[in-house]
Amino acid sequence: MGPLPILTEVPTDVDFTALKADLADDGVAILNPAYKGSEAQLAAVVKDAQAKGIENFKVIVLAHDYKPDTSLRDLGTELARQEGGTMSVLVMSPSQVAGFSTGQLSRYQIEKAQDGHKPTGLVLSNPPAAAKDFVDIADNATFPWAGFTVALVLFVAALAGVARVKTRKRSRAIDAERKAAGLRPDVAAPVDDLSHSSNA
Repeated sequence: MGPLPILTEVPTDVDFTALKADLADDGVAILNPAYKGSEAQLAAVVKDAQAKGIENFKVIVLAHDYKPDTSLRDLGTELARQEGGTMSVLVMSPSQVAGFSTGQLSRYQIEKAQDGHKPTGLVLSNPPAAAKDFVDIADNATFPWAGFTVALVLFVAALAGVARVKTRKRSRAIDAERKAAGLRPDVAAPVDDLSHSSNA
């Protein structure tokens, strides 16, 4: 039996042909009429992302939220699949956000950027500011390898310590058993000679 298919929930009310045509100009597609005046600001964020090395960055502002909220990431995934190549996509709705990237941003960078600056997170009521924060955080986010390495070393040391303690306890238990049997702990127990000679 092969692997189970991955179910996706790509928004059915998004016209991909129109979406791609809209993105082709400046990397921005605004489907929410309330933010049509923000296109120039969002386009500036796209250029800033490219300057930071996040090439082919796209920003999509949806008109409403979706259920499940993973639909936003599925939208970015489908867009990247259709377009091909390397791409990073930020999809925002009034109260949802998702990032997707093929070969540019790590999952760690995306998740950190989606969380935004604490405690407010990304301010989705201001798409240009939210997009800028996303780019800045993703650009600066690096996995804490030093801390991870230290934690790993401590974990391995702890395992070694536990193994050493168990070995000592077992050794003491064996010594106690030998003493109870009247044997010196450092002398091997005699092996009964089961062989015997037969007389003709």
